Amino acid sequence: MNVLVTGATGFIGRRVTARLLEEGNGVTALLLPGEPETGMEGCTVRRGDITAPETLRGVMDGADAAIHLAGAVGYGQTMERCLAVNRDGTKNVATEAVRAGIRRFLHMSSVSVYGRKPDVPIDEDFPVQKIGDPYGDTKIDAELILKDLGRRDLLDLTVVRPTVIYGPGDVQFLPKLVENLKSGKARIIGSGVNTVDLIHVNDVADFFIILLASPGAVGRTYNLTNPSNPTWKELLNFVAAELGLPPVEATIPYPAAYLVAGLLEFIHSFRGTPPRLTRYSVRVVGRQYRYLTGCAAKELGYMPKVALFDGLRECLGPWKR
Repeated sequence: MNVLVTGATGFIGRRVTARLLEEGNGVTALLLPGEPETGMEGCTVRRGDITAPETLRGVMDGADAAIHLAGAVGYGQTMERCLAVNRDGTKNVATEAVRAGIRRFLHMSSVSVYGRKPDVPIDEDFPVQKIGDPYGDTKIDAELILKDLGRRDLLDLTVVRPTVIYGPGDVQFLPKLVENLKSGKARIIGSGVNTVDLIHVNDVADFFIILLASPGAVGRTYNLTNPSNPTWKELLNFVAAELGLPPVEATIPYPAAYLVAGLLEFIHSFRGTPPRLTRYSVRVVGRQYRYLTGCAAKELGYMPKVALFDGLRECLGPWKR
């Protein structure tokens, strides 16, 4: 199978393309004009910008399937940028896929579409909700566009909604966690007994491989996290111990942490640098979420393989030196 991958040079994209090649697939990697091809050995490189539909014409010709990973994610993304990339970019990619005759389309979404609802079981039928978050709101828009194409029998669509993804090459979650711990100012937000919503990038890549080989996944949406994860308190103290740092004992109530994060974002907006703590990270760390992953297990026999502490230990080497 020849698979077109958007976002192929990103944190997740590099692992997905590697797994595709390992399984004997052909990979067409969509790169921005002028983007370095480092790490794309074995792939056919084509150039285009998903925010400029005219540049996509013909890039998917000859592909059998598309995996759409490209997106605007991370601190500091504006609504304008997320609309251009996550909503309109997805529409542009899907439109070109339909023109090129590609049916199988796998889309990377996020549990952010649920609007960060704590303390309630959230399966794939749970209502999505916009909360003014540029990333989550525009992921909802993207899903609506794609599902409309699916209902019109133009795409054989599967949507994947992962929690936070970590692993080798992560430049968002783990570096910020280590920075907080090394600062000596880290605090446990709330009680710290809420469980972690993380999944290793290798498990995510494996899931995409399974989806490509699973006709029954067409028309389905899947939450993706590791249901065996520990608590945030256990995670923080594991990482601290691995780095030779003292355990984190101090706590801060969730409302106070959210207020502090907002103030830090305001201050750093003038400095042009990312803050040590953001409201997004407080929402992720400070509440108990219950994302249910039974559909992936029941329908596809899928369970994540990488235990969290094993995955973290693999990534912490550079900070131990």
